[in-house]
Amino acid sequence: MKMKKLIGNIMLTTGLIGGAIASARNPPLWVVVGGALGVMALGILFRRQGEREELHKTAAHGKGGKEELKKSLEDALKEIEKVMEEKERDIEKAREKLGKVLEALENFAEKAQPLRIEGIRVYGEVMTSFSKAERHLNRAWSAYADGYIREGNAYLESGYAQLRETSKIL
Repeated sequence: MKMKKLIGNIMLTTGLIGGAIASARNPPLWVVVGGALGVMALGILFRRQGEREELHKTAAHGKGGKEELKKSLEDALKEIEKVMEEKERDIEKAREKLGKVLEALENFAEKAQPLRIEGIRVYGEVMTSFSKAERHLNRAWSAYADGYIREGNAYLESGYAQLRETSKIL
């Protein structure tokens, strides 16, 4: 799998350089440019096939599956609930806990890659919802850090709701 991606990268690079050299000549060597484009196309096919095989292998080993993603979302939702309770008492502690939640969610997009096997639509719906949640949680953290508590509360609640929506989509 990694070998196909490597071969694809080499072919893509070779075709690009060869095509650039052949097209820079005066007059251009159109046959060589055409051949270079063919090599680049094959390189792209090899890369895509290698990526697809890696996704299937990852899914077969149970890494990044729906259950793992749901678990990480559930953990994050529990922690955000604690942040929502904490914000009433100590905004600094709430911001620290929210920062830890955001760190835990950093790898979500990477873990969600195997969802592409089920189709780009499923992957797109999950990631669209997740990205909104992540963006709102980051805004909440930033607002708390700058002392805008009302704004932070609004974004925290919005991010929480969006994260719940992401969990439902999964």
